Amino acid sequence: MKKGELIKEIYEIAEKSAINLGYEIVDIEYKKGSKHDLLTIFIYKEEGIDLDDCSDMSRDIEDKIENRDLIENPYYLEVSSPGLDRPIKTKDDFRRNLNKDVEVKLYAPLNGEKHLEGILYSYDDENVTIKREKDEIKLPVKSISLMRQRIIF
Repeated sequence: MKKGELIKEIYEIAEKSAINLGYEIVDIEYKKGSKHDLLTIFIYKEEGIDLDDCSDMSRDIEDKIENRDLIENPYYLEVSSPGLDRPIKTKDDFRRNLNKDVEVKLYAPLNGEKHLEGILYSYDDENVTIKREKDEIKLPVKSISLMRQRIIF
């Protein structure tokens, strides 16, 4: 089975479990290893993800994945939170980070700026709006090389 097909099948299994447990699937990664492969499922909930959430999700899906016999090689299943520094890429990522402090790096300067910081104020299919102290700036999604939540210590 091709990697894309495998991830799609696993997503279908994981999504049902996630919904029943009150989580969202953020991403699924599958990496081949020399002895064991690694299947990582990233989950989200508004209040944050803790170790119990990861354990609950893992227990709920491990047999379902095994029973479908989708993965040929020995593998490790890891369930994790996406982490604060995870790139914001999809519409769901935008939704989860709406009204949060973000940093944005652009492929090319816009009005002389290539690095921006502010609040993710709004988004649609083609643009995001970043609200800063002095202004709001609308950025085409395709101009963004990296966006992630800004971590302030």
